[in-house]
Amino acid sequence: MNNFLNQWFDIYDKGNGVELESLTNDVKLQWFDLLQLAKAEKLNAWNKCPPGRLSLILLFGPVAYLLKDNDKALHEEAKLLCIEGIRKGFDSQLKLVQRRCFYDPLFYSSKAEDHRLLLLLLKGMESQASEDEKKAWFTWFTQASSIR
Repeated sequence: MNNFLNQWFDIYDKGNGVELESLTNDVKLQWFDLLQLAKAEKLNAWNKCPPGRLSLILLFGPVAYLLKDNDKALHEEAKLLCIEGIRKGFDSQLKLVQRRCFYDPLFYSSKAEDHRLLLLLLKGMESQASEDEKKAWFTWFTQASSIR
């Protein structure tokens, strides 16, 4: 889990998100294997801690998308993990950029109530953002505010 998160955020923190072209073949294979294990429910123990739940959200959401896994149930699973994690307070135990990724399923949801929840969560993050993080927070909030 930690290796995966380190790989993800090493790429994500460079400012352009994570693009398939930015991944080495080794990383693609590792992430594919992790996604298959997660789909087979072999990583369910990861649900018990904030970094583990974030890892599963990333695997079922953006990693599945990057690796062109078209299983539509994965996005719903990521959203359930996200909402359950919010109820448990897992999101508040993560760094700001990690929280943004934790909320990804809400950002890409087609439901208005998910977008409302996302905006509330992002508003709550503003006071916790350091001066260096304020620009990134403002970008996220602007993007989320424009979703209809």
